Amino acid sequence: MTFHRKIIFTAILSFIFTSVIYAQHQMYVETYSAGDKLYKKGEYSDAYGFFSQVLLQSSDKNLRSKALYMKALCSFKLRKYSRSAQEFEEFIRMFPDHPLIYRAAFWAGDANFEDSIYLASAQDFAIAMLEDNPREQMRASKSLENILWGYLPIEYFPSLLDRVDRSLEGFIAVIWLRRLQNDGEYAKALREGQKMLQRVYDEQSKRQLQDEIEKIVNYLKENLAVAVLVPQQGDFAQFGNDVERGVRLAFSDYSRNIELKVLNTSGDPLTTAKQMDKLMQTTTPLCIIGPITSNETVAAGALAGTYKVPLITPSASRDGIAEISPYIFQLVASPVKSSAYLAEFASDSMDTFAIIAPDDELGHSCATAFASVVARKGKTILSAKFYSVGTVDFSQLLAEIKEPILKYYDENWRHFDTLDAALYECSSDSGCRVKPREEWLVHIDGIFLPAYYDDIVVILPQIPFMYIDATVLGTNGWVIKNFMGEKRLRRYLDSTFVVPDDFYICKDNIGWVSFARKYKSKYGTSPSRLSALGYDAATLVIQGIENGAVTQELMRDYLSGIHNFNGAAGPVTFDENGANMRSIIIMFQNGKPVKVK
Repeated sequence: MTFHRKIIFTAILSFIFTSVIYAQHQMYVETYSAGDKLYKKGEYSDAYGFFSQVLLQSSDKNLRSKALYMKALCSFKLRKYSRSAQEFEEFIRMFPDHPLIYRAAFWAGDANFEDSIYLASAQDFAIAMLEDNPREQMRASKSLENILWGYLPIEYFPSLLDRVDRSLEGFIAVIWLRRLQNDGEYAKALREGQKMLQRVYDEQSKRQLQDEIEKIVNYLKENLAVAVLVPQQGDFAQFGNDVERGVRLAFSDYSRNIELKVLNTSGDPLTTAKQMDKLMQTTTPLCIIGPITSNETVAAGALAGTYKVPLITPSASRDGIAEISPYIFQLVASPVKSSAYLAEFASDSMDTFAIIAPDDELGHSCATAFASVVARKGKTILSAKFYSVGTVDFSQLLAEIKEPILKYYDENWRHFDTLDAALYECSSDSGCRVKPREEWLVHIDGIFLPAYYDDIVVILPQIPFMYIDATVLGTNGWVIKNFMGEKRLRRYLDSTFVVPDDFYICKDNIGWVSFARKYKSKYGTSPSRLSALGYDAATLVIQGIENGAVTQELMRDYLSGIHNFNGAAGPVTFDENGANMRSIIIMFQNGKPVKVK
Protein backbone atom coordinates (compact mmCIF):
# COMPACT_ATOMS: atom_id res chain seq x y z
CA MET A 1 0.00 0.00 0.00
CA THR A 2 1.37 3.29 -1.05
CA PHE A 3 1.88 6.16 1.36
CA HIS A 4 -1.04 8.13 -0.06
CA ARG A 5 -3.37 5.18 0.23
CA LYS A 6 -2.40 4.79 3.93
CA ILE A 7 -3.28 8.39 4.59
CA ILE A 8 -6.64 8.01 2.88
CA PHE A 9 -7.38 4.77 4.77
CA THR A 10 -6.52 6.35 8.15
CA ALA A 11 -8.72 9.32 7.41
CA ILE A 12 -11.62 7.04 6.50
CA LEU A 13 -11.21 5.09 9.77
CA SER A 14 -11.01 8.29 11.77
CA PHE A 15 -14.14 9.59 10.08
CA ILE A 16 -16.00 6.35 10.78
CA PHE A 17 -14.86 6.37 14.50
CA THR A 18 -15.87 9.98 14.93
CA SER A 19 -19.18 9.32 13.32
CA VAL A 20 -19.82 6.39 15.63
CA ILE A 21 -18.85 8.43 18.71
CA TYR A 22 -21.05 11.30 17.57
CA ALA A 23 -23.92 8.91 16.88
CA GLN A 24 -23.55 7.40 20.36
CA HIS A 25 -23.38 10.84 21.92
CA GLN A 26 -26.50 11.90 20.06
CA MET A 27 -28.20 8.75 21.25
CA TYR A 28 -27.33 9.60 24.89
CA VAL A 29 -28.44 13.18 24.33
CA GLU A 30 -31.75 11.87 23.06
CA THR A 31 -31.94 9.47 26.01
CA TYR A 32 -31.30 12.38 28.38
CA SER A 33 -33.95 14.46 26.57
CA ALA A 34 -36.44 11.62 26.87
CA GLY A 35 -35.70 11.42 30.60
CA ASP A 36 -36.12 15.16 30.92
CA LYS A 37 -39.53 15.03 29.19
CA LEU A 38 -40.64 12.24 31.53
CA TYR A 39 -39.41 14.25 34.53
CA LYS A 40 -41.43 17.26 33.44
CA LYS A 41 -44.50 15.06 33.14
CA GLY A 42 -43.97 13.88 36.72
CA GLU A 43 -43.04 10.36 35.64
CA TYR A 44 -40.01 10.34 37.95
CA SER A 45 -39.47 6.61 38.16
CA ASP A 46 -39.18 6.19 34.37
CA ALA A 47 -37.10 9.33 34.08
CA TYR A 48 -34.76 7.96 36.74
CA GLY A 49 -34.05 4.94 34.50
CA PHE A 50 -33.18 7.09 31.49
CA PHE A 51 -30.83 9.31 33.52
CA SER A 52 -29.20 6.25 35.06
CA GLN A 53 -28.53 4.83 31.58
CA VAL A 54 -26.86 8.05 30.46
CA LEU A 55 -24.74 8.18 33.61
CA LEU A 56 -23.56 4.59 33.17
CA GLN A 57 -22.87 4.63 29.42
CA SER A 58 -21.98 8.16 28.37
CA SER A 59 -18.40 9.34 28.47
CA ASP A 60 -19.34 12.99 28.10
CA LYS A 61 -18.58 14.75 31.41
CA ASN A 62 -21.15 17.50 30.94
CA LEU A 63 -23.91 15.06 30.00
CA ARG A 64 -23.04 12.72 32.87
CA SER A 65 -23.07 15.56 35.42
CA LYS A 66 -26.51 16.68 34.29
CA ALA A 67 -27.77 13.09 34.33
CA LEU A 68 -26.54 12.52 37.90
CA TYR A 69 -28.10 15.78 39.05
CA MET A 70 -31.47 14.89 37.46
CA LYS A 71 -31.26 11.35 38.75
CA ALA A 72 -30.90 12.73 42.32
CA LEU A 73 -33.84 15.08 41.68
CA CYS A 74 -35.98 12.13 40.59
CA SER A 75 -35.10 10.29 43.81
CA PHE A 76 -36.16 13.34 45.81
CA LYS A 77 -39.48 13.60 43.95
CA LEU A 78 -40.02 9.89 44.56
CA ARG A 79 -39.39 10.57 48.28
CA LYS A 80 -36.37 8.33 48.23
CA TYR A 81 -34.62 10.87 50.44
CA SER A 82 -31.71 8.81 51.62
CA ARG A 83 -30.89 7.78 48.04
CA SER A 84 -31.37 11.34 46.82
CA ALA A 85 -29.01 12.77 49.45
CA GLN A 86 -26.37 10.22 48.55
CA GLU A 87 -26.69 11.03 44.83
CA PHE A 88 -26.50 14.78 45.34
CA GLU A 89 -23.50 14.40 47.59
CA GLU A 90 -21.91 12.11 44.97
CA PHE A 91 -22.52 14.87 42.41
CA ILE A 92 -20.70 17.34 44.67
CA ARG A 93 -17.73 14.99 45.02
CA MET A 94 -17.52 14.05 41.32
CA PHE A 95 -18.05 17.52 39.87
CA PRO A 96 -16.72 20.02 42.43
CA ASP A 97 -16.41 22.81 39.82
CA HIS A 98 -19.89 22.43 38.38
CA PRO A 99 -22.08 25.58 38.57
CA LEU A 100 -24.92 23.50 40.09
CA ILE A 101 -22.85 22.28 43.04
CA TYR A 102 -24.41 24.73 45.53
CA ARG A 103 -27.91 23.95 44.36
CA ALA A 104 -27.10 20.24 44.66
CA ALA A 105 -25.95 20.88 48.23
CA PHE A 106 -29.26 22.62 48.94
CA TRP A 107 -31.24 19.66 47.61
CA ALA A 108 -29.05 17.27 49.63
CA GLY A 109 -29.80 19.34 52.69
CA ASP A 110 -33.52 19.10 52.03
CA ALA A 111 -33.28 15.34 51.46
CA ASN A 112 -31.35 14.74 54.68
CA PHE A 113 -33.79 16.98 56.52
CA GLU A 114 -36.74 14.92 55.28
CA ASP A 115 -34.87 11.84 56.50
CA SER A 116 -34.25 13.49 59.91
CA ILE A 117 -30.48 13.37 59.45
CA TYR A 118 -30.01 16.87 60.78
CA LEU A 119 -26.23 17.07 61.14
CA ALA A 120 -25.70 16.08 57.49
CA SER A 121 -28.54 18.40 56.47
CA ALA A 122 -26.92 21.34 58.24
CA GLN A 123 -23.58 20.53 56.66
CA ASP A 124 -25.18 20.50 53.19
CA PHE A 125 -26.95 23.81 53.74
CA ALA A 126 -23.63 25.27 54.93
CA ILE A 127 -22.11 24.34 51.56
CA ALA A 128 -25.10 25.89 49.77
CA MET A 129 -24.49 29.16 51.65
CA LEU A 130 -21.18 29.55 49.80
CA GLU A 131 -23.15 30.35 46.62
CA ASP A 132 -22.33 33.77 45.12
CA ASN A 133 -25.93 34.42 44.17
CA PRO A 134 -27.37 36.48 47.06
CA ARG A 135 -30.86 35.07 46.57
CA GLU A 136 -29.66 31.45 46.68
CA GLN A 137 -27.38 32.27 49.59
CA MET A 138 -30.25 33.76 51.58
CA ARG A 139 -32.40 30.73 50.83
CA ALA A 140 -29.69 28.37 52.13
CA SER A 141 -29.09 30.61 55.15
CA LYS A 142 -32.73 30.47 56.20
CA SER A 143 -32.78 26.69 55.83
CA LEU A 144 -29.60 26.28 57.88
CA GLU A 145 -30.90 28.61 60.56
CA ASN A 146 -34.12 26.60 60.71
CA ILE A 147 -32.15 23.39 61.25
CA LEU A 148 -29.90 24.95 63.88
CA TRP A 149 -32.74 26.45 65.87
CA GLY A 150 -35.36 23.77 65.77
CA TYR A 151 -33.87 20.41 64.92
CA LEU A 152 -30.14 19.88 65.35
CA PRO A 153 -29.40 18.52 68.87
CA ILE A 154 -27.32 21.06 70.72
CA GLU A 155 -24.54 18.57 71.44
CA TYR A 156 -23.90 18.29 67.66
CA PHE A 157 -22.82 21.91 67.22
CA PRO A 158 -19.09 21.33 67.91
CA SER A 159 -19.07 18.56 65.32
CA LEU A 160 -20.80 20.77 62.76
CA LEU A 161 -18.33 23.59 63.36
CA ASP A 162 -15.49 21.21 62.51
CA ARG A 163 -17.14 20.30 59.17
CA VAL A 164 -18.09 23.66 57.68
CA ASP A 165 -16.15 26.38 55.88
CA ARG A 166 -14.41 28.71 58.35
CA SER A 167 -16.31 31.69 56.98
CA LEU A 168 -19.51 30.20 58.44
CA GLU A 169 -18.21 29.43 61.94
CA GLY A 170 -19.31 32.77 63.35
CA PHE A 171 -22.85 32.42 61.95
CA ILE A 172 -23.24 28.95 63.47
CA ALA A 173 -21.53 29.90 66.75
CA VAL A 174 -23.93 32.79 67.41
CA ILE A 175 -26.93 30.50 66.98
CA TRP A 176 -25.27 27.91 69.23
CA LEU A 177 -24.79 30.47 71.98
CA ARG A 178 -28.42 31.54 71.67
CA ARG A 179 -29.56 27.93 71.86
CA LEU A 180 -27.54 27.45 75.05
CA GLN A 181 -29.04 30.59 76.55
CA ASN A 182 -32.51 29.44 75.55
CA ASP A 183 -31.83 26.23 77.48
CA GLY A 184 -30.68 28.23 80.51
CA GLU A 185 -27.02 27.22 80.09
CA TYR A 186 -25.59 30.72 80.29
CA ALA A 187 -22.34 29.65 81.90
CA LYS A 188 -21.64 27.15 79.14
CA ALA A 189 -22.67 29.72 76.52
CA LEU A 190 -20.09 32.15 77.88
CA ARG A 191 -17.39 29.50 78.04
CA GLU A 192 -18.00 28.27 74.48
CA GLY A 193 -18.36 31.82 73.17
CA GLN A 194 -14.96 32.78 74.53
CA LYS A 195 -13.43 29.71 72.89
CA MET A 196 -15.07 30.54 69.56
CA LEU A 197 -13.83 34.12 69.76
CA GLN A 198 -10.28 32.74 69.56
CA ARG A 199 -11.21 30.56 66.61
CA VAL A 200 -13.18 32.90 64.34
CA TYR A 201 -11.03 35.08 62.06
CA ASP A 202 -13.66 37.09 60.18
CA GLU A 203 -14.00 40.57 61.74
CA GLN A 204 -17.76 40.78 61.25
CA SER A 205 -18.22 37.36 62.85
CA LYS A 206 -15.98 38.40 65.74
CA ARG A 207 -18.10 41.47 66.35
CA GLN A 208 -21.29 39.40 66.32
CA LEU A 209 -19.76 36.96 68.81
CA GLN A 210 -18.52 39.77 71.03
CA ASP A 211 -21.99 41.32 71.06
CA GLU A 212 -23.52 37.98 72.01
CA ILE A 213 -20.93 37.37 74.73
CA GLU A 214 -21.60 40.84 76.16
CA LYS A 215 -25.32 40.01 76.37
CA ILE A 216 -24.52 36.76 78.19
CA VAL A 217 -22.19 38.49 80.66
CA ASN A 218 -24.78 41.17 81.39
CA TYR A 219 -27.44 38.53 81.97
CA LEU A 220 -25.21 36.56 84.30
CA LYS A 221 -24.30 39.68 86.26
CA GLU A 222 -27.97 40.45 86.77
CA ASN A 223 -28.99 36.88 87.61
CA LEU A 224 -26.34 35.55 89.97
CA ALA A 225 -26.89 33.27 92.95
CA VAL A 226 -24.43 32.57 95.75
CA ALA A 227 -25.08 29.73 98.20
CA VAL A 228 -24.20 29.94 101.89
CA LEU A 229 -23.85 26.64 103.78
CA VAL A 230 -23.92 27.24 107.54
CA PRO A 231 -25.35 25.51 110.63
CA GLN A 232 -28.54 27.25 111.79
CA GLN A 233 -29.18 24.87 114.64
CA GLY A 234 -27.14 22.64 116.93
CA ASP A 235 -23.84 23.27 118.69
CA PHE A 236 -22.40 25.38 115.89
CA ALA A 237 -25.46 27.55 115.23
CA GLN A 238 -23.90 30.71 116.70
CA PHE A 239 -20.82 30.28 114.53
CA GLY A 240 -23.02 29.80 111.48
CA ASN A 241 -24.98 32.93 112.36
CA ASP A 242 -21.74 34.92 112.64
CA VAL A 243 -20.54 33.80 109.21
CA GLU A 244 -23.93 34.47 107.59
CA ARG A 245 -24.04 37.99 109.03
CA GLY A 246 -20.60 38.74 107.64
CA VAL A 247 -21.63 37.45 104.21
CA ARG A 248 -24.86 39.49 104.19
CA LEU A 249 -23.00 42.62 105.26
CA ALA A 250 -20.60 42.34 102.31
CA PHE A 251 -23.40 41.86 99.79
CA SER A 252 -25.50 44.64 101.32
CA ASP A 253 -22.80 47.10 100.20
CA TYR A 254 -22.79 45.69 96.65
CA SER A 255 -24.76 47.50 93.99
CA ARG A 256 -25.78 44.41 92.03
CA ASN A 257 -28.59 42.19 93.18
CA ILE A 258 -27.13 38.82 94.17
CA GLU A 259 -29.51 36.10 95.30
CA LEU A 260 -28.24 34.50 98.51
CA LYS A 261 -29.40 30.94 99.08
CA VAL A 262 -28.75 30.05 102.74
CA LEU A 263 -28.92 26.34 103.60
CA ASN A 264 -28.80 24.79 107.06
CA THR A 265 -26.07 22.16 107.51
CA SER A 266 -26.82 21.58 111.23
CA GLY A 267 -23.07 21.15 111.65
CA ASP A 268 -23.43 17.59 110.34
CA PRO A 269 -21.44 16.22 107.35
CA LEU A 270 -24.30 13.99 106.13
CA THR A 271 -26.83 16.84 106.29
CA THR A 272 -24.30 19.05 104.52
CA ALA A 273 -23.93 16.56 101.66
CA LYS A 274 -27.71 16.24 101.29
CA GLN A 275 -28.21 20.01 101.29
CA MET A 276 -25.42 20.42 98.77
CA ASP A 277 -26.91 17.83 96.44
CA LYS A 278 -30.38 19.36 96.78
CA LEU A 279 -28.95 22.79 96.00
CA MET A 280 -27.26 21.64 92.82
CA GLN A 281 -30.43 19.93 91.59
CA THR A 282 -32.42 23.15 91.81
CA THR A 283 -29.96 25.92 90.94
CA THR A 284 -26.49 26.66 89.65
CA PRO A 285 -24.80 28.95 92.16
CA LEU A 286 -21.84 30.98 91.05
CA CYS A 287 -20.04 30.06 94.25
CA ILE A 288 -20.62 28.46 97.66
CA ILE A 289 -19.51 30.11 100.90
CA GLY A 290 -19.17 27.54 103.65
CA PRO A 291 -19.34 25.14 105.37
CA ILE A 292 -17.60 26.24 108.56
CA THR A 293 -16.20 23.02 110.04
CA SER A 294 -13.60 20.74 108.49
CA ASN A 295 -15.78 17.61 108.56
CA GLU A 296 -18.65 19.41 106.83
CA THR A 297 -16.27 20.86 104.25
CA VAL A 298 -14.83 17.45 103.41
CA ALA A 299 -18.37 16.24 102.63
CA ALA A 300 -19.29 19.32 100.60
CA GLY A 301 -15.90 19.57 98.90
CA ALA A 302 -16.22 16.28 97.04
CA LEU A 303 -19.57 17.39 95.61
CA ALA A 304 -18.15 20.79 94.72
CA GLY A 305 -15.60 19.03 92.55
CA THR A 306 -18.26 16.83 90.97
CA TYR A 307 -20.52 19.77 90.11
CA LYS A 308 -17.55 22.05 89.33
CA VAL A 309 -18.73 24.91 91.52
CA PRO A 310 -16.14 26.83 93.57
CA LEU A 311 -16.47 26.57 97.33
CA ILE A 312 -14.83 28.93 99.84
CA THR A 313 -14.79 27.64 103.39
CA PRO A 314 -14.34 30.60 105.76
CA SER A 315 -13.08 28.66 108.76
CA ALA A 316 -12.30 24.98 108.04
CA SER A 317 -8.63 24.70 109.00
CA ARG A 318 -7.81 21.02 108.59
CA ASP A 319 -4.76 20.62 106.37
CA GLY A 320 -5.33 19.04 102.95
CA ILE A 321 -9.00 20.00 102.49
CA ALA A 322 -8.20 22.23 99.52
CA GLU A 323 -6.47 19.29 97.84
CA ILE A 324 -9.76 17.37 97.56
CA SER A 325 -10.74 19.36 94.49
CA PRO A 326 -9.45 22.31 92.44
CA TYR A 327 -12.77 24.00 93.25
CA ILE A 328 -12.15 24.24 97.05
CA PHE A 329 -10.56 27.26 98.73
CA GLN A 330 -9.61 27.54 102.42
CA LEU A 331 -9.68 31.06 103.81
CA VAL A 332 -8.02 30.12 107.12
CA ALA A 333 -4.45 28.89 106.94
CA SER A 334 -4.10 25.43 108.44
CA PRO A 335 -1.60 24.87 111.26
CA VAL A 336 0.69 23.24 108.71
CA LYS A 337 0.54 26.20 106.30
CA SER A 338 0.95 28.59 109.24
CA SER A 339 4.06 26.68 110.32
CA ALA A 340 5.61 27.13 106.90
CA TYR A 341 4.69 30.82 106.86
CA LEU A 342 6.16 31.36 110.34
CA ALA A 343 9.37 29.64 109.19
CA GLU A 344 9.59 32.05 106.23
CA PHE A 345 9.26 34.97 108.61
CA ALA A 346 11.72 33.69 111.22
CA SER A 347 14.39 32.59 108.73
CA ASP A 348 14.80 36.17 107.57
CA SER A 349 16.43 37.10 110.88
CA MET A 350 17.36 33.79 112.58
CA ASP A 351 19.88 31.13 111.68
CA THR A 352 19.52 28.26 114.16
CA PHE A 353 16.36 26.46 115.22
CA ALA A 354 15.10 23.61 117.36
CA ILE A 355 11.68 21.97 117.17
CA ILE A 356 9.53 20.68 120.04
CA ALA A 357 6.27 19.18 118.80
CA PRO A 358 3.58 16.74 119.95
CA ASP A 359 4.12 13.19 118.79
CA ASP A 360 0.99 12.96 116.65
CA GLU A 361 0.13 13.42 112.97
CA LEU A 362 -0.42 17.16 113.23
CA GLY A 363 2.71 17.72 115.30
CA HIS A 364 4.87 15.88 112.78
CA SER A 365 3.21 17.66 109.84
CA CYS A 366 3.84 21.09 111.37
CA ALA A 367 7.42 20.18 112.19
CA THR A 368 8.06 18.92 108.67
CA ALA A 369 6.58 22.05 107.09
CA PHE A 370 8.69 24.32 109.32
CA ALA A 371 11.91 22.34 108.79
CA SER A 372 11.43 22.24 105.01
CA VAL A 373 11.29 26.03 104.77
CA VAL A 374 14.27 26.46 107.11
CA ALA A 375 16.32 24.06 104.96
CA ARG A 376 15.27 25.83 101.76
CA LYS A 377 16.37 29.15 103.25
CA GLY A 378 19.78 27.67 104.07
CA LYS A 379 19.35 27.84 107.85
CA THR A 380 19.97 25.08 110.44
CA ILE A 381 17.70 22.80 112.48
CA LEU A 382 19.86 21.79 115.45
CA SER A 383 17.40 19.30 116.89
CA ALA A 384 13.80 18.13 116.56
CA LYS A 385 12.09 16.36 119.45
CA PHE A 386 8.57 14.97 119.84
CA TYR A 387 6.72 14.40 123.10
CA SER A 388 3.62 12.52 124.18
CA VAL A 389 0.62 14.76 124.76
CA GLY A 390 0.14 15.23 128.50
CA THR A 391 3.85 15.21 129.33
CA VAL A 392 4.61 17.31 132.44
CA ASP A 393 8.39 17.11 132.80
CA PHE A 394 10.24 18.29 129.68
CA SER A 395 13.68 18.46 131.29
CA GLN A 396 15.01 15.35 129.54
CA LEU A 397 13.72 16.48 126.17
CA LEU A 398 15.17 19.96 126.61
CA ALA A 399 18.47 18.45 127.74
CA GLU A 400 18.59 16.45 124.52
CA ILE A 401 17.98 19.62 122.52
CA LYS A 402 20.92 21.28 124.33
CA GLU A 403 23.31 18.37 123.91
CA PRO A 404 24.70 19.10 120.40
CA ILE A 405 25.68 22.60 121.53
CA LEU A 406 27.05 21.38 124.87
CA LYS A 407 29.33 18.97 123.04
CA TYR A 408 30.71 21.88 121.09
CA TYR A 409 31.25 23.74 124.39
CA ASP A 410 33.03 20.64 125.79
CA GLU A 411 35.62 20.89 123.06
CA ASN A 412 36.00 24.66 122.97
CA TRP A 413 35.20 26.08 126.43
CA ARG A 414 38.82 26.98 127.07
CA HIS A 415 38.73 29.36 124.14
CA PHE A 416 35.77 31.27 125.54
CA ASP A 417 36.36 34.63 127.21
CA THR A 418 36.06 34.34 130.99
CA LEU A 419 33.61 37.21 130.86
CA ASP A 420 31.20 35.08 128.83
CA ALA A 421 28.32 34.48 131.23
CA ALA A 422 27.17 31.49 129.25
CA LEU A 423 29.97 29.34 130.66
CA TYR A 424 31.64 31.37 133.43
CA GLU A 425 30.51 32.69 136.77
CA CYS A 426 32.54 35.53 138.23
CA SER A 427 32.62 37.14 141.68
CA SER A 428 34.82 39.75 143.36
CA ASP A 429 35.93 37.23 145.97
CA SER A 430 36.84 34.14 144.03
CA GLY A 431 37.24 35.46 140.51
CA CYS A 432 35.80 33.56 137.52
CA ARG A 433 35.06 29.88 137.43
CA VAL A 434 33.46 27.54 134.88
CA LYS A 435 29.86 26.78 135.69
CA PRO A 436 28.67 23.19 136.09
CA ARG A 437 27.98 21.72 132.66
CA GLU A 438 24.22 21.46 133.29
CA GLU A 439 24.15 25.22 133.93
CA TRP A 440 25.88 26.21 130.72
CA LEU A 441 23.58 28.62 128.88
CA VAL A 442 22.76 27.49 125.38
CA HIS A 443 21.60 29.98 122.76
CA ILE A 444 19.27 28.91 119.96
CA ASP A 445 17.78 31.62 117.75
CA GLY A 446 14.33 30.07 117.63
CA ILE A 447 12.46 27.14 119.18
CA PHE A 448 9.46 26.16 117.11
CA LEU A 449 6.61 25.02 119.36
CA PRO A 450 3.43 23.90 117.48
CA ALA A 451 1.97 22.63 120.73
CA TYR A 452 -1.46 22.49 122.35
CA TYR A 453 -2.39 25.07 124.95
CA ASP A 454 -2.18 22.74 127.96
CA ASP A 455 1.31 21.67 126.91
CA ILE A 456 2.50 25.19 126.13
CA VAL A 457 1.84 26.46 129.65
CA VAL A 458 4.02 23.64 130.99
CA ILE A 459 6.86 23.91 128.46
CA LEU A 460 7.38 27.69 128.43
CA PRO A 461 8.75 28.08 131.99
CA GLN A 462 10.97 25.02 131.59
CA ILE A 463 12.89 26.42 128.63
CA PRO A 464 14.77 29.15 130.59
CA PHE A 465 14.88 26.85 133.65
CA MET A 466 16.94 24.43 131.55
CA TYR A 467 19.35 27.27 130.67
CA ILE A 468 18.17 27.71 127.13
CA ASP A 469 18.08 31.20 125.65
CA ALA A 470 15.74 31.20 122.66
CA THR A 471 12.89 33.05 121.00
CA VAL A 472 9.85 30.81 120.99
CA LEU A 473 7.87 30.51 117.73
CA GLY A 474 4.34 29.13 118.07
CA THR A 475 1.49 27.81 115.96
CA ASN A 476 -1.50 25.51 116.42
CA GLY A 477 -2.58 25.72 120.08
CA TRP A 478 -1.66 29.30 120.87
CA VAL A 479 -5.08 30.49 122.10
CA ILE A 480 -4.40 34.15 122.75
CA LYS A 481 -7.46 34.76 124.93
CA ASN A 482 -6.33 32.04 127.35
CA PHE A 483 -2.78 33.38 127.56
CA MET A 484 -4.03 36.85 128.40
CA GLY A 485 -5.42 35.47 131.65
CA GLU A 486 -2.20 33.66 132.63
CA LYS A 487 -0.30 36.30 134.57
CA ARG A 488 2.29 33.77 135.73
CA LEU A 489 3.28 33.16 132.10
CA ARG A 490 3.59 36.81 131.15
CA ARG A 491 7.37 36.99 131.46
CA TYR A 492 7.81 33.78 129.46
CA LEU A 493 5.51 34.99 126.69
CA ASP A 494 7.31 38.24 126.01
CA SER A 495 9.19 38.29 122.69
CA THR A 496 7.55 35.10 121.44
CA PHE A 497 6.34 35.15 117.84
CA VAL A 498 3.01 33.42 117.37
CA VAL A 499 0.42 32.60 114.72
CA PRO A 500 -2.72 33.10 116.82
CA ASP A 501 -5.73 30.82 117.03
CA ASP A 502 -8.62 30.98 114.55
CA PHE A 503 -10.81 33.05 116.89
CA TYR A 504 -8.27 35.76 117.61
CA ILE A 505 -9.25 39.24 116.48
CA CYS A 506 -6.30 41.35 115.40
CA LYS A 507 -7.56 44.89 115.79
CA ASP A 508 -4.30 46.16 114.31
CA ASN A 509 -5.21 44.49 111.03
CA ILE A 510 -5.79 47.11 108.37
CA GLY A 511 -9.18 45.79 107.22
CA TRP A 512 -10.70 45.12 110.64
CA VAL A 513 -11.54 48.67 111.74
CA SER A 514 -13.81 49.64 108.83
CA PHE A 515 -15.44 46.20 108.83
CA ALA A 516 -16.15 46.32 112.58
CA ARG A 517 -17.68 49.78 112.24
CA LYS A 518 -20.01 48.66 109.42
CA TYR A 519 -20.94 45.50 111.30
CA LYS A 520 -21.85 47.29 114.51
CA SER A 521 -23.86 49.88 112.57
CA LYS A 522 -25.90 47.16 110.89
CA TYR A 523 -26.32 44.63 113.70
CA GLY A 524 -25.79 46.64 116.86
CA THR A 525 -23.09 44.32 118.23
CA SER A 526 -19.36 43.85 117.77
CA PRO A 527 -18.31 41.20 115.24
CA SER A 528 -16.42 37.97 115.83
CA ARG A 529 -13.56 36.80 113.66
CA LEU A 530 -15.93 34.31 112.04
CA SER A 531 -18.08 37.23 110.93
CA ALA A 532 -14.96 38.80 109.44
CA LEU A 533 -14.12 35.54 107.64
CA GLY A 534 -17.63 35.39 106.18
CA TYR A 535 -17.27 39.01 105.11
CA ASP A 536 -13.89 38.31 103.47
CA ALA A 537 -15.22 35.26 101.60
CA ALA A 538 -18.11 37.31 100.22
CA THR A 539 -15.76 40.19 99.35
CA LEU A 540 -13.59 37.86 97.27
CA VAL A 541 -16.68 36.67 95.39
CA ILE A 542 -17.79 40.27 94.77
CA GLN A 543 -14.35 41.23 93.50
CA GLY A 544 -14.44 38.22 91.21
CA ILE A 545 -17.79 39.30 89.75
CA GLU A 546 -16.48 42.82 89.19
CA ASN A 547 -13.54 41.30 87.30
CA GLY A 548 -15.84 39.32 85.00
CA ALA A 549 -15.91 36.02 86.91
CA VAL A 550 -19.60 35.39 86.26
CA THR A 551 -19.40 31.62 85.72
CA GLN A 552 -18.22 28.87 88.05
CA GLU A 553 -15.08 28.23 86.03
CA LEU A 554 -14.20 31.91 85.78
CA MET A 555 -14.78 32.34 89.51
CA ARG A 556 -12.55 29.37 90.26
CA ASP A 557 -9.85 30.83 88.00
CA TYR A 558 -10.17 34.21 89.69
CA LEU A 559 -9.90 32.76 93.19
CA SER A 560 -6.91 30.67 92.14
CA GLY A 561 -5.05 33.88 91.40
CA ILE A 562 -5.72 35.60 94.76
CA HIS A 563 -2.43 36.97 96.08
CA ASN A 564 -1.88 39.33 99.02
CA PHE A 565 -5.55 40.03 99.67
CA ASN A 566 -5.83 41.95 102.94
CA GLY A 567 -9.20 41.18 104.44
CA ALA A 568 -10.93 42.07 107.66
CA ALA A 569 -9.81 38.76 109.20
CA GLY A 570 -6.28 38.79 107.83
CA PRO A 571 -4.14 38.22 104.74
CA VAL A 572 -4.93 35.69 102.02
CA THR A 573 -2.75 34.16 99.32
CA PHE A 574 -4.00 30.90 97.84
CA ASP A 575 -1.45 28.28 96.83
CA GLU A 576 -1.78 26.03 93.79
CA ASN A 577 -4.32 23.87 95.67
CA GLY A 578 -6.48 26.71 96.97
CA ALA A 579 -5.15 26.74 100.55
CA ASN A 580 -4.29 30.05 102.21
CA MET A 581 -0.54 30.27 102.80
CA ARG A 582 -0.55 33.44 104.89
CA SER A 583 -1.37 34.22 108.49
CA ILE A 584 -1.21 37.03 110.99
CA ILE A 585 1.95 36.90 113.13
CA ILE A 586 1.96 38.58 116.53
CA MET A 587 4.64 39.15 119.16
CA PHE A 588 3.96 39.39 122.86
CA GLN A 589 5.20 42.63 124.39
CA ASN A 590 4.63 43.30 128.08
CA GLY A 591 2.12 40.49 128.10
CA LYS A 592 0.10 41.90 125.19
CA PRO A 593 -0.09 40.64 121.59
CA VAL A 594 1.14 43.09 118.94
CA LYS A 595 0.89 42.43 115.22
CA VAL A 596 4.26 42.27 113.48
CA LYS A 597 3.16 40.86 110.12
